[in-house]
This record gives sequence, C-alpha cells and structure tokens, in this order.
Amino acid sequence: MCLARRNLNPKARRFIAIGNLCLFTSITLGLFDKDIRPEHVMIYHFTRGALLGLAICFLYATARLSRCGPQNQG
Repeated sequence: MCLARRNLNPKARRFIAIGNLCLFTSITLGLFDKDIRPEHVMIYHFTRGALLGLAICFLYATARLSRCGPQNQG
C-alpha cells in the first residue's frame, strides 16, 4: 500500500514517523547480535520483538487513519 503523506492528517503523520523509527531500530539492532553477552540475549530478543510489534501497530494505525480520513468521504 502506498500512502501519500501530503494527504494524511497530523496524527497519521506522527504514527507513520514513529512506526518507521521503530522498524528501523528493530532491523538495525540485528547488526549487533554478535556483541551480546549470553546473559543478555533474552533482553535483546525481547527489545527487537517489542519494537517490531510497535512498528506493525503504528503502521497499521496509519493505514486505518488514512482510509477513514475526511478526504476519502464523499
């Protein structure tokens, strides 16, 4: 799905920015998995999973807000 950011309301723009930031951070953390001590592996995996889950939620909310926006009514 391609969203035109100019047509989004401010709340949806914030959600897409937060979602993309969480997605970028989660993917980037994959570069540092060799430097993790064995006792911190569970925290590392939890953080990556939580960020990925947040990214999915925020990007889904953006898609819902863009679909239900006032520009699409009528």
